[in-house]
Amino acid sequence: MASLRHKSLSLPIILILYLFFILASSLEFNSNGEFTILQFTDFHLCEDDASDAVTLSLMKQMLATVKPDLVVVSGDAVAGYRGWRFELFTHHGFFKNCWRKFTAPFAEFNVPYAYTLGNHDADGDLNRVQIARLDQTNPLSVRKNSTGMPDSLTFTFPIYSSKIEGQPAANIWMFDTGSLGCAGIEDSWGCIEQPQLDWYDQESLNIKKEYGENINHIAFIHIPIPEYVNVYDNGEFYGVKFEGVGCPHVNTGFFDHVKSNGDITAMFAGHDHNNDYGGFYEDIELVYGRKSGKGSYGNVLGSRVIKFKEEVDSEGKLNVTRDHYVIYANGTIRGTDKMERREGRKERQCPKAGDNWFLLLRATRFFDHVLVVLEIILVIGLVFLVCRTARKHSKIGKFSKLEDEAAGGGAQAQPSTTVVDSVTTAATTPKASSE
Repeated sequence: MASLRHKSLSLPIILILYLFFILASSLEFNSNGEFTILQFTDFHLCEDDASDAVTLSLMKQMLATVKPDLVVVSGDAVAGYRGWRFELFTHHGFFKNCWRKFTAPFAEFNVPYAYTLGNHDADGDLNRVQIARLDQTNPLSVRKNSTGMPDSLTFTFPIYSSKIEGQPAANIWMFDTGSLGCAGIEDSWGCIEQPQLDWYDQESLNIKKEYGENINHIAFIHIPIPEYVNVYDNGEFYGVKFEGVGCPHVNTGFFDHVKSNGDITAMFAGHDHNNDYGGFYEDIELVYGRKSGKGSYGNVLGSRVIKFKEEVDSEGKLNVTRDHYVIYANGTIRGTDKMERREGRKERQCPKAGDNWFLLLRATRFFDHVLVVLEIILVIGLVFLVCRTARKHSKIGKFSKLEDEAAGGGAQAQPSTTVVDSVTTAATTPKASSE
C-alpha cells in the first residue's frame, strides 16, 4: 500500500518537473518585447589551427557585441573534407572534435543555438543523421526540443511572446538542403525534397490551427533556392554579390509552397561565401548571411543580426516586426535601406554541381574498405608466416633430437668396443719368457 501511495505521489512530481523542463527550455521574447538572432554561416572549421583561431575569435567578438538570444548556424560549420587521413582513410572522431570546437563559444556565453547542415559538414566520418543525433546531446541545442522530421535534420520551433502567455510571436524553420543531388538529378546542388515539403505543409497547418496566423515566420537554409537569382536579376537588392548563386539545378517548388502556406516571410541562406545580398521576390524576402569563418574561400567575414520586436495594440492584437543587418569583423554595419538594381547581363540560371570521381569514390568509404581488406590480408600473411616459421623450427628440433639420440647411442657403444679391443690385444700379445 505504501509503495502504491509512493508511486501515486511521484507521478505528479514527474509531470511537474517535465513541464518545468519544457518551459525552461523554450525561447521567449525579453521583457522589452525584443528577441535577437545572430546568424553564423560557413565557418569551415578544422581546415587548420590558424584559421580556426581567427574564426573562434570572431565568434566570441560577435557574441559579446550582439548579445543574442539565439544563435543560428546555417551550414558548413565544419570542413568535413579535412576528415581524412592521407586524403584516403576516414579520420574517426574528426567531426565530433570539430563540433565541440564550434559549440564551445555558445557554452561560454550560455546562449542556445540551432544548427542546420551545409553541403560539407557530412564530408567526413559522420553522415547527416549521425550529426543530428550528436547535436541533440548538447543541452544548448534547440534541436532536441523542436518539432521535426524523424531524422531531426529539418525542424521548427516557436519563440514565445512576453506579452501574451503561451502565444508564439515568431516561429523558426530549419530546412536541411542536403549536399549534392536533387530530385534524382545528381549534378545539382542539394535542395528541399518532396518529403520535407509534405512535412512543412502539414506542420504549417498544425501551427495555424493551434496558434492562429499572427506569427512572424522565418526560415534558415544553407543552399539558396533558385528564386535568389530572380531577386538579383529582376528586382531591387541590398548588400553585395561577388559570385554566382549556387542554387540547385532543379526547382522543387519550395518557394511556391511558402507562398501557398502564407507563413514564412523571409529566408536566410549561406553557401556562397562572397554574397550577402538580399531583396524581395513576390513579397518574400530572400537573404544571404555573411560568411563567418576563415576557412575555405572568401576573406570578408562577419555575421547577420536579425531583431524581432513585438507590441500589443489597443485592441489586444500582437504585432511583430523584423529588422536585420550585417555586422562585419571590423565593426562596420550594413543595413537594408540602400537598395540597388542590377544593370547589364543577367546571371545564368543555377549552375550544375558535382565532385570529381575521386571524391565521389572516397565518399563511399571505398578506401576504408580497401584498407580493411589489406589489413585482413596482412593478418593472414603474418599468421601464415608464423605457422611456417613454427613448423620450420619444429622440424629443426626433431632433427636435432635425432642427432642427439644418434650421438648419445654412439657414446654408449664405445666402451664395449674398447673392452673387445683390449681383450683382443691381450690375446695376441706373447707372454714374456720366464727366463
